[in-house]
Amino acid sequence: MEIYQLLLWIVFPYSVAAVVGMGLIWQLDAPGGNNDNSKSQYVIKAVLRTMLILSALSGFWMMHFSDDSHHLLLWVASLIQFKPDLNLITNSSIILRAHFIIVFLFLLLLAFTNKVTYIYKPHLYIKSLMAKSD
Repeated sequence: MEIYQLLLWIVFPYSVAAVVGMGLIWQLDAPGGNNDNSKSQYVIKAVLRTMLILSALSGFWMMHFSDDSHHLLLWVASLIQFKPDLNLITNSSIILRAHFIIVFLFLLLLAFTNKVTYIYKPHLYIKSLMAKSD
């Protein structure tokens, strides 16, 4: 077992979970919201949308054209049980591994925005999209 695989497939997911959890706590504690429409906010929103689209496309491909989808559930279950099985992820396809990296990076970036509450209230995101389309 190489150290980079250990860091990427075991340490990184737990670190992302901790950062997202703290992001949720901080957003619940934060008074009001920052409606800064600066260039950096625009770039962050564009990157988030791009990562969301990439995640959806890789997930669609993985579920419909690959037979590795059972590895997804088994590996996530092993993470939740705090008994991560590195062999499940290292023996899976490159698309599955890319999907995991994209999803974890998306969640990590989302934790540093005021949109992190969409994780536990996804209907707010749908409402905001509907309001913008009117």
